[in-house]
Amino acid sequence: MGIFKGSVLIVDDEESTRRMLLHALSRECYYCVTASCALDALDKSVMSDFDVVLLNATMQGTSVIDVLPRFKERRHDTQVIMVVSSLDSSKAVEKSMHLGAYDYITKPLNIPDLVLRVESAMASKSLTPDKKQPANSRVKPLMP
Repeated sequence: MGIFKGSVLIVDDEESTRRMLLHALSRECYYCVTASCALDALDKSVMSDFDVVLLNATMQGTSVIDVLPRFKERRHDTQVIMVVSSLDSSKAVEKSMHLGAYDYITKPLNIPDLVLRVESAMASKSLTPDKKQPANSRVKPLMP
């Protein structure tokens, strides 16, 4: 097993979707954790820092408008990618982007496209000032 490219929190109320995303992103050397609801995801985000969060916009009993800012509050450089259905309104997508979502992708999911978006989010994160280094890349600087 190689070095992880980064950490991804997968938040979706459909178990089959969580498993598919976990498998696809793990194959691409991402460390992945899954959550079946927003509350579970928020709890997990307290325990670990995630580089990217894949957040289903239409989970039962969840207002993404309430949850998205909480991820950004906990770690401002976490990149959130919204997973939306083709039936979601463009207003909801626009609001999510305004609240700090990095990107969105529509269902049915195209895995190669999803992987590219996660890679783009990771690259964008590396350009963010004052970011925390992923655990696998922390190196103590040499003293002059």
